[in-house]
Amino acid sequence: MTDTLFVTDLDGTLLLPDVSVSERSKAILSALLREGLQLTVATARTSFTVMPLLEGLPLTLPLILQNGSVLHDPVKNRIVDAAGIPQDAFLAVCALYREFGFNGFVFCVPSDQLRCCYTALSTPHMQRYYQARHDRFGKPFYQVPSMESLKSECPVYMSLNAPKPQLDPLREALRKIGGITVAYYQDVYEPEIWYLEISAPEASKFHGVQKVRRLTGARHVTGFGDNRNDFPLFDACDTKIAVGNAADVLKERADLIIGCNTEDAVAEYLQSLFHGGVL
Repeated sequence: MTDTLFVTDLDGTLLLPDVSVSERSKAILSALLREGLQLTVATARTSFTVMPLLEGLPLTLPLILQNGSVLHDPVKNRIVDAAGIPQDAFLAVCALYREFGFNGFVFCVPSDQLRCCYTALSTPHMQRYYQARHDRFGKPFYQVPSMESLKSECPVYMSLNAPKPQLDPLREALRKIGGITVAYYQDVYEPEIWYLEISAPEASKFHGVQKVRRLTGARHVTGFGDNRNDFPLFDACDTKIAVGNAADVLKERADLIIGCNTEDAVAEYLQSLFHGGVL
């Protein structure tokens, strides 16, 4: 077994533009995992979409999902760790949502399974998000009378997607609220759309990687990313690798730049390391 833990982002990094893992990447990674590669993913996505996307890969380590808000066991298909947003902070965010005319999606973990809740699909961006995940992945959504009604359901993650000029004022207002972490970044697939995601202070890709690192006892962590929300991932890694299509600001922080996500770059790099005797 290697003492290096590898952590890869999904969208724009391991996934193709059509939101899939290529057959070549699947074949390479499956073989390496069976040979002892310690690999997990760190993504803003939920278990509802990640599990189908990674189907066929013999992953056993906890998956770092929703930017580190939850750790998901891919073998038992259940959440094994969740960082809830403090109730006071959650209610303060809900009040700002109302003030700025947003509702968004709220993800809760009342037990060991995730619930995705919303009050209304009030924007075209929310409607597209809903349709893409409901139609392709069968993701269940639950309509609730108010976001505040979820305060005791262990809310772990709040997500908005809209053009950046619409989100900027809310992003500035959120800076005044303690007890939360905010991820703010451009969509890989629709560049005019930005994501604003809220979680607990201890919920980030950084914290998720640290938890998996402790679990595995890995001495070294290598991470792969492409976007601004991978800054916390890079902060947790000893070696930082950006794919060729990554945002320039992330490339500036990388130790190495490899090929693009359309070239199976992550899988090819891991194969060259593993079979080259470097690990």
